[in-house]
Amino acid sequence: MLALLGAPGAPGFAQRPSGAVPAAGPRAAGPTQAPRQAQERTFFLANELGLALHELYVTPTGSVEPGTDLLGAETLPNGATLRVSLGRQSLCLFDVRVVLADGTAQEKRGVDLCKVGRVTFGDPGVPLREAVVENATDLTLRELYAIPSGNRRNPSDRGQDRLTAEVLGPDSTFNLRLGRVRDCVYDLIGVFEDDSVEEKPRQDLCRRARVVFGDPSIPRRELEVANGAGRVMRSLMAAPPLEPGETRPQDQWGPDRLGGATLEAGDTFPMRLRSRACQADLRATYDDDSVEEKRGVELCGGTGRVLFDGSGIARQPERAFVLVNRHSAAVEEAYASGTNDAEWGDDRLTGTLERGGRQEVVLQGGCEIDLRIVFGNGSAEERRGIDICATQLIVLRPDWVLADKLDRNPGPIERAPPREGSVRLRNTGPSPIVELYVAPEGAPRGPDRLGATVLGQGEALDFQPPEGVGCTVTLSAVFRDGREISRPGFNLCSGAEVALP
Repeated sequence: MLALLGAPGAPGFAQRPSGAVPAAGPRAAGPTQAPRQAQERTFFLANELGLALHELYVTPTGSVEPGTDLLGAETLPNGATLRVSLGRQSLCLFDVRVVLADGTAQEKRGVDLCKVGRVTFGDPGVPLREAVVENATDLTLRELYAIPSGNRRNPSDRGQDRLTAEVLGPDSTFNLRLGRVRDCVYDLIGVFEDDSVEEKPRQDLCRRARVVFGDPSIPRRELEVANGAGRVMRSLMAAPPLEPGETRPQDQWGPDRLGGATLEAGDTFPMRLRSRACQADLRATYDDDSVEEKRGVELCGGTGRVLFDGSGIARQPERAFVLVNRHSAAVEEAYASGTNDAEWGDDRLTGTLERGGRQEVVLQGGCEIDLRIVFGNGSAEERRGIDICATQLIVLRPDWVLADKLDRNPGPIERAPPREGSVRLRNTGPSPIVELYVAPEGAPRGPDRLGATVLGQGEALDFQPPEGVGCTVTLSAVFRDGREISRPGFNLCSGAEVALP
């Protein structure tokens, strides 16, 4: 039976939060105790540590078992006294171990409860040590460690995470309670959500009880991000703008500004970040794994709003080939997918491919594909690793799966004209096109519309006017060899095929 005595401000126990530190593991055997006549063993536990106690273990000295937490779901506040009954015991020597609210633990070994009726942890004459920790960054502080300076045996020795189950968000504060301790000088270590670490060595908490992570002099910027891409935004990242010609590795975009949440199509998100610069590059990833980037977004003197409309999503070039059926039976279904795809995907035929018939198939992706055809009786034939950039005509005949030559009429294939309101761009230059820009006449050229796509030599791409751009634009293309062309007054809605350059 446990009874609480003298608790400040409350007659009973306070509720303990989740995440308590588990009981200690087995320890070495202690001195052997002489048997005595069993009798009720009771003592008073006084908490003068300056922090609430979350766990209490009382085990016979020398026991290898960790014991049971006698506090259960309760806590023992600072300044409170608890009556602890161990039931009928023939032993006198016990080890008493307590776990504090910050996860640290203290222990008294070999306490003779036959002679001692009160066990006190802490000294009420020692001052309570507290400090305010401020997170002046735009990252979430995930872990916080405070170690008395000079007590670290090696750099990896950090002790207990003082945040326990909590985290400290950007521009937030945390009241760090160290309990009753004589130490003044501490090493503080913060671990952020992106695994970066900031150390604050030798902080004298007696002279200044406030520790700041980050630089509060860096201005806070705010920007409303609107999702107009027609799909769910899964993550949003921000980074300082790059110099022209520079590229940024994926691991240098920083943390997800959505914090693990999602931004539904049509919704907005108030993004806050600390930055001395007035521009930033933004990167959105959608639920279909497509990516859209906005470079040089204005943070200071602009509208305070940026729209992700899907126009910057990298689009893979279209590749077309023709199937000709020279089999003795009609082909009911045809499947074509990349060689690395796990699934065949959808049937590519618009209807049954009769004997002697032909159909064009248009794919987005690389040159290497796997092809599977299915007949009316359910039988199927497959061929792997077909290069549709080199072979644009595939004749389906009885030996096509093993034939050295798939096309009997090599040569350019006439494709259907571009969709109305779009234009087909064909790269007839000497090297691939790596960047493509379209902007209204007189306006800045805006983002690269190819993104991660490369338009190879001889390849074509059907291109529709991005939202808000219109039909008449200045089109600029940058080739891999560094050459750049510009076409003012270019019609994106002509419905024709245009050669570049």
